[in-house]
Amino acid sequence: MTTYGLLFDYEYCTNCGSCQVSCKEEHAYPVGKTGIKVMTDGPWKIDDEHWNYNHWPIVTDLCDLCPERTNAGREPICVHHCLANIITYGPVEELAQKLAEKPKQFLVVPQFNPIGSREKFVSKKTDTHKAAHIEVEGTGKASYAVHRHDTKVGEIDENEGTVF
Repeated sequence: MTTYGLLFDYEYCTNCGSCQVSCKEEHAYPVGKTGIKVMTDGPWKIDDEHWNYNHWPIVTDLCDLCPERTNAGREPICVHHCLANIITYGPVEELAQKLAEKPKQFLVVPQFNPIGSREKFVSKKTDTHKAAHIEVEGTGKASYAVHRHDTKVGEIDENEGTVF
């Protein structure tokens, strides 16, 4: 039987969190639980010209490699939603060959083990999607804040449209 895993090219991970959010949503995990989490090391100075700043997507004991998706020929949800395209799913033998070709990667073979992950786990997955609901009433006036790395924060005067 073929063993499947995930290959992470952490050199290009931006810590966007899309893998973590999509996993949490796909499995309806409760607050504080997820199948993947992005960890960060840095920034810290290596020398006068170089910095260390790495992000590593780490699978937890709740990662099951999305069997509903993979059995249908699709990628796990974290791979599908990775904005930097740094996660590869496939047979471990193929991923190991890719691993040997480039530094700053690591290979993981998740072992779904929710009970061994410190407590009993009960999925709250349901067939319906529930989202937060808010109501907004328009006033006809707008205020804007402007911020860029090379400018100061200012407000636009609602009456004159000038920045001060």
